[in-house]
Amino acid sequence: MSQEPLPRADRAAIRRSILTILQDAALAYERYGDQDSDLRDAPEYLVTVSLAQGLTEKFPMLMYRLEHHASAFDNTSRSAIDARAAVGKDAARFDIVLLNRHNNVPRCIIEVKRGPKIVEDAKRIISIAALESGRPRWRHGYLVTILRRTEDEANRLVDELAKSIRGLRDTLTGSIAAHQEVKVAVELKQLGRKPNQSGRIQLHGVVFHLALVDRVAAADFESGLQDVR
Repeated sequence: MSQEPLPRADRAAIRRSILTILQDAALAYERYGDQDSDLRDAPEYLVTVSLAQGLTEKFPMLMYRLEHHASAFDNTSRSAIDARAAVGKDAARFDIVLLNRHNNVPRCIIEVKRGPKIVEDAKRIISIAALESGRPRWRHGYLVTILRRTEDEANRLVDELAKSIRGLRDTLTGSIAAHQEVKVAVELKQLGRKPNQSGRIQLHGVVFHLALVDRVAAADFESGLQDVR
């Protein structure tokens, strides 16, 4: 009996899966968590663990590490990173690092936030990408956050945040090669409404996919055709 092929962990598939996992986590919290709050109020680690477990269940070729020190990768897997050079501090940790299950090689970073204060986290991801620009697996990462806004407010805020993140190309000019640019792909999904919340305010899950790409490859990035390499 032939086995079904494993799902392909391309960029667009990971983005969509993140939003599906957030939606499931929001529903579970609504059912079993504090009845007067929602996933936006829940501890950040709840969202982090839900994403790590959900993504590795969806994509069995991947495994995860939580609170992973950026400079602690195994040199034998050709994945060492100097975190101090990248983000300016000795103890740089990332919420989730996805790795290839078979050879232990890191694939991408995922940072988890609640609310709109995400630009510094985006800078960390882009800084690592710039430092490791010769290694394709480090050229991109995902920034996940949860917003409580009306739909119009959420869309407007997401556009503003994406513009700010793209602007990091100017603030990190010395670190980024001239032929590369910062690209941002964004997806968001309604996760429900906080109990007793009046008006049109909703809970929104947002995924910012950040990458350093060669200018000639920009179209491939936007279409999500490039795999997690």
